[in-house]
Amino acid sequence: MKILNVLLLSSFALCFSFCTPQSPSATAEGTIEGVNVSVDYSSPRVKGRQGKIWGDMLPYGEVWRAGANAATEVTFDQAVMVEGERLDAGTYSLFMIPGEGEWTVIFNAATGIAGTEYESVKDQNVLEVSVQPQKNSDIREDLNYEITDGELRLNWEYLTIPMDVQPA
Repeated sequence: MKILNVLLLSSFALCFSFCTPQSPSATAEGTIEGVNVSVDYSSPRVKGRQGKIWGDMLPYGEVWRAGANAATEVTFDQAVMVEGERLDAGTYSLFMIPGEGEWTVIFNAATGIAGTEYESVKDQNVLEVSVQPQKNSDIREDLNYEITDGELRLNWEYLTIPMDVQPA
């Protein structure tokens, strides 16, 4: 009987890990003054949680993987200035620390990591910058990244997190 219980429990755990819906993967690509920029991320949905994302579901002052599932990754094919600070060409995991009036954006050299592994790789932070969130009147149901002339933006729910990006 114990063996049957273990088998049933194992089957349930295996099914749960494979049957649980995950946020879809997405890629944003663009060019900022000749610099190719790519962001690979998973895109969660608001799903009726308007007003409960920032500060509640994603607490202020705590590190967030800037998407869902695995850590978001951003690639620059040339050195850039992010919010006036130099960042070498390369691929970085992108983490953020939400705040009510100011956010910290973290570029980390560790890539290919689970979004929950920040504590084990935080010593590989390459750059941290502060940005000001912008409120939107229209809701963005799906988290997305945009690459525009001079900015990399995260958009979700009623916020846009703009990051000034220029060639170095």
